[in-house]
Amino acid sequence: MIYINSALPHVGVNFTEVDFTENGEPRSQEFDDVYFSDCGGMEESEHVFIGGCDLRERLRNRALSVRSSSFSDYLVGETGFGTGLNLLTLMNFHKRLQEEESLSDSGIILPHVTFLTVEKYPLSPEVMKKSHSRFPYVEKESSELIEALSSQKLHTGLNTYEINPEFTLKLMIGDITACYSSVYTDHPVDSWFLDGFNPKSNCDMWSVQSMKLLAGLSSAGTNIATFTVCREVRDNLREAGFTLVKRKGFGRKREMLTGFIGSSLN
Repeated sequence: MIYINSALPHVGVNFTEVDFTENGEPRSQEFDDVYFSDCGGMEESEHVFIGGCDLRERLRNRALSVRSSSFSDYLVGETGFGTGLNLLTLMNFHKRLQEEESLSDSGIILPHVTFLTVEKYPLSPEVMKKSHSRFPYVEKESSELIEALSSQKLHTGLNTYEINPEFTLKLMIGDITACYSSVYTDHPVDSWFLDGFNPKSNCDMWSVQSMKLLAGLSSAGTNIATFTVCREVRDNLREAGFTLVKRKGFGRKREMLTGFIGSSLN
């Protein structure tokens, strides 16, 4: 099991207010931006983050490595927890991939996943549940997440939730620089989901300082994925030590960005 700790103080928090569009999509009042795509939020999440971080191959490889190592957990880091949609997408993908492996008689047991994320403006479990109603095929995952989040009061700093036997959520409440500069983990982040609001309105999330904090929690081979390919984000990631690769985007977006720590994945 991955050990994660933070020295940030625990203070009660208030949930942020959101608006819902006519189509039932949550929209941030703080950043005047939607929490997920109107052309398939979960599909975009799977394309950008699951596909962009090559998690099919990486989760399988981590499972295979347990035969020569006692450590098989996988650590996913995220910037911007929002509605929790990326976590639900990952939980659903993990379940489907495990079912595939079981049917193939491979004998592979996928690794336990710890999901480390940060959120400055947390949503209430009720608002999250309403947001998730657009995606009935993750109803089970949503119910597990909402039940976990409702089980204890949220506070600043590090909050820990055991969602199910396969997933642990480490939710940090506060500014990204304060949170990720204070966190300690005994295992580097394996993959990063970079999912803040638009870099033009949420510049702190994408700053070079933030990207360097992510790099400091990573190791050679740690990979990243994000929907944005804007020049400033690319420059900041490169300055932080990431090698970048553009891939085909989702929906109306022609390109997306992936990358990794180091000059090659080998």
